[in-house]
Amino acid sequence: MSNIRTLNRKLDAMLVMIIAGLILGLALSYNYYQSRKTTYTENSEYAADLLAYSLPVEASRILEENIRRKPLSKEGLKMRKALADICMNELNDYDKALAQLLYIKHFAPDSEIASGTEDLIKLCMTRLGRVYDAERRNMMAEGINPVVNTVASDSVIQLGNKNALNVDELKMRMAVMGIDEKTLTREKAEYFVNQIAQEILLVRAANRENLKQDPEIIANLKKIEEQFLMSAYLQKYILKDCKENDKDKRMELLAEAINNLKVKEELKINTEVLEKSFSFVKSEPAQQTEKTEK
Repeated sequence: MSNIRTLNRKLDAMLVMIIAGLILGLALSYNYYQSRKTTYTENSEYAADLLAYSLPVEASRILEENIRRKPLSKEGLKMRKALADICMNELNDYDKALAQLLYIKHFAPDSEIASGTEDLIKLCMTRLGRVYDAERRNMMAEGINPVVNTVASDSVIQLGNKNALNVDELKMRMAVMGIDEKTLTREKAEYFVNQIAQEILLVRAANRENLKQDPEIIANLKKIEEQFLMSAYLQKYILKDCKENDKDKRMELLAEAINNLKVKEELKINTEVLEKSFSFVKSEPAQQTEKTEK
């Protein structure tokens, strides 16, 4: 009888140990999955998905998390370059883009990743309305504040103690507007400068409100930029030797250029997708249309 009781006790003890082991295993598993962090690769893939679905803000946050994990690694530097690209082309945040590019320039100046960053830095400075000055770092090293500048003697417009427009910039704007210095009157010059001053004030006010981050404004700016680039490309490379009043020749050159670009870029238009995606209204027969016009 005592043997049976002893056996029962052993079985009970074993059962308790098994149950305790299961509970401990479940607790450890729960704790692992609750505290588990996504891997670097998982984050990279997730960021790519976010970009594919036009969510650049969310993608930039994931990239920043990856960068914090490996700040000086090759992967981290690549992520910085990608983040700078997103900030410039998607978010219109040139300050953040500039910070990432300067990090690459400072910590990996001779790396392959740093190739082209100098031009991007200059572009950021231009878009931010700042003068790119290679001596700024030297000034800081000497204990001179490069941000505080005295007003230049040739300043036409100044804001506080900063130069906003000098004579050379004014002449350049006049040339763009087609204003001839030889026929310039005092009244006309003052009117033109006042117009520029108003533009400067309004742009600064808009920047203070951070309007350059507004998605609708970003989209409109991109459209304007693309239209300007298309026009400049046509005038510089396609229609440069063609007179403006020769419309037939211009259309011929344009058609030829488009055909060449189609071949070069392997352009394809999928009409099947169009048919499936839209409910097109059936076109009227050509003869019926001509009768209607008559």
